[in-house]
Amino acid sequence: MKFMRRPDRDTVARAHMAAQAFLGLGVYGAITRIAKAYRVSRLCVYTLLWQLMLLYELDMGAPGSPEAIRKEVDRHILLLRLEGHCALERISHILKQLGRPFSSVGYIAQRLAAYAQALPQEAWPDAQIVFLLCDEIFTLGQPILLTVEPRSLAILKIELVENREAETWKQPWDALVEAGLIEQQTVVSDQGPGLVKGCTLMGLTHHPAVFHLLRPLALFGERFYRKALAAIARENERGSVKVGRAEDVITKRSAAYEAAKAEAAEQIRRYDTFCYLWTALRQALEVFDAQGESIALPSRQAEIAAIVPVMGALACAHLQQALASFTSGLEGYWGYYQRAEQVYEEYHRRYPHEVVQALACGWQLARQATNSKAYGMRQRLVQDAEFYFAYGATLLPEASEALRNEMGEALDAEVRSSSLIENVNSTLRPLLETCRGQVAQPLLDLFAYVHNHRRFVRGKRAGKAPIELLTGKELAKTWLTSLLETI
Repeated sequence: MKFMRRPDRDTVARAHMAAQAFLGLGVYGAITRIAKAYRVSRLCVYTLLWQLMLLYELDMGAPGSPEAIRKEVDRHILLLRLEGHCALERISHILKQLGRPFSSVGYIAQRLAAYAQALPQEAWPDAQIVFLLCDEIFTLGQPILLTVEPRSLAILKIELVENREAETWKQPWDALVEAGLIEQQTVVSDQGPGLVKGCTLMGLTHHPAVFHLLRPLALFGERFYRKALAAIARENERGSVKVGRAEDVITKRSAAYEAAKAEAAEQIRRYDTFCYLWTALRQALEVFDAQGESIALPSRQAEIAAIVPVMGALACAHLQQALASFTSGLEGYWGYYQRAEQVYEEYHRRYPHEVVQALACGWQLARQATNSKAYGMRQRLVQDAEFYFAYGATLLPEASEALRNEMGEALDAEVRSSSLIENVNSTLRPLLETCRGQVAQPLLDLFAYVHNHRRFVRGKRAGKAPIELLTGKELAKTWLTSLLETI
């Protein structure tokens, strides 16, 4: 039996406990002291207090009332869990330090589950969705499938699943189709086989993220560099060996040195060749050339087709495999360049050519700065971008700032990479780390709701919540107020 009525606590004693609890509302530790004095649980004291207040029709929502206290505790629980990413045990400890009732781990888990259950069913029929960012994040080997709208960073679906096969990916997308949110969108992601096959099953266009296309190739630069250093070290080692007196020893050591010297030269040549081709390949994948001109798709394809076989001839089987995967994934990428070229041509028809060139150079350099991990390089790219923007402003002062923003937004709308979804992942990971492997779908639903209704505090989206950017409708309440009103 979970609860048992104490025979040694008569009606008078219970009335005394209720009265003392009422008089002690808002007093730190009052409920705990009453519970200890009568040797009962705090829950028992609170139950008697609620019965007293209901009996005399007291205002349950008044400051200091049990309901008001419960809501205040709920506020702490939601903030600590979803904003502070505190584990349940830590939340319990903090609440006890603050002298709050309802501080047990079981109660906290129960309230979080109740709020997850009461989440409103949201529909966004007016949302304009062109691209979908998709990714997988893992918690103790179990995948979580994410689908995000890139312009707003709104989470459209988040699902805890058993695997990441095509049929599993198809299920959340089916729900989005049923809700009228997606139809013929383009999915931007890595090249996970289940995800790519899921796109095929759904009739969605798959656009591989450029980072995931290039990353396997980029690793070979470091690999060839290390091999070149090792070959140079062997050459130096062979060259430093003292030559013996015997003719056969001299011949043998000279041959070994010449072989090491030839090997070092070959490894240096391979590394230099790869670096040259790698730079040419990266330039061929940029939207604009160094002069801010749009590169015609046939020219871009021809240049890449010339680079790939030369790179594949560098006597490395693994590199050839990576190039085959790169070439295959690139087929879904041509549509991006076609759309970007259309944007460029539209602005070229409306504005002077030199102005559009300058803004195109500035936009491309600014994007490169955002993606650069080296501080010095990032600062230089930012300066170069500002130079081109300033030059464009001197050519067309009356439309400089507005045109820059307009053209930049038009180019950004053509999604090239899935890297934006990492912004969502970076806020989800700290929450997952506090779950000790006990992640459940209700917690993910709560996370998605808070993420979608929490306003950004910095960046170009500052002051707007993802759901506001997605729907164009302003929220009347914060996510916390909205959640507290659900139960």
